[in-house]
Amino acid sequence: MRIEKYYFHADVQKYSDRLRHMLIVVIAPILAVCVFSTVNIVLNFGSDFSKLLMIVIAGSVFFGMVFTFVATYFIDKRRRRHSRYTFFDILPCGMVFSEYAGEFTRYGERIIMRRLYYIPFDKLESVSRDPKTAPHNIIFKGAAHRYYLETERLGYHIDEEGRIEFDTSILNGAYYDEISTVTVKNRFGNTKRLEKSVLFYWEEFKNMPEKKPFDISQYVTARRKSKPKTSNPALEAPSFSRNWK
Repeated sequence: MRIEKYYFHADVQKYSDRLRHMLIVVIAPILAVCVFSTVNIVLNFGSDFSKLLMIVIAGSVFFGMVFTFVATYFIDKRRRRHSRYTFFDILPCGMVFSEYAGEFTRYGERIIMRRLYYIPFDKLESVSRDPKTAPHNIIFKGAAHRYYLETERLGYHIDEEGRIEFDTSILNGAYYDEISTVTVKNRFGNTKRLEKSVLFYWEEFKNMPEKKPFDISQYVTARRKSKPKTSNPALEAPSFSRNWK
């Protein structure tokens, strides 16, 4: 039996690549300045110009250290946040796209925000992507629900019929915007496999047999009526008399 992947984690490798690129762009010129300054210090040792170059080297090294620390902190934090809060989950009834959407501090407590999109299969119209110009993007057209709330309020589970049910019950009928298009941009790397999985489970949903209406008679046996009895046991005894006059 063919089984497709139904849960996709965010692709966070791009954040490590971005940090590496930024460090190369910033640190390489700093190294060049330090090398140039060192050579001129040796050639002009003891002069006022050499003292100025020492200050330049110290400032460049300090700037490089601060930049490296700040860039590493913020980019690594985004990598960890997306790794935890950005995902794509394919359910029996539809799809959930969750995306980290920032954070803030309220009364000393850190609040993580998420955007969550629920796309039911019965409202889905099309799934498309452009493998040549935008292989990391995928577009879903059809009625979808969009939520923007604290992450603690966006927990959900699947009920017995395969439908999504939010742990915060009010979200099942309110606090969302209805939109016609959901675009996933550069969150899961190449979206070829994601598209393949979505189409597979969408087709499986469309071919799902219709659920039969509940018939209680299949589970509960009808109670038999008791046979009428008399107070005279003789009348209940079997009789073989054929005298019916």
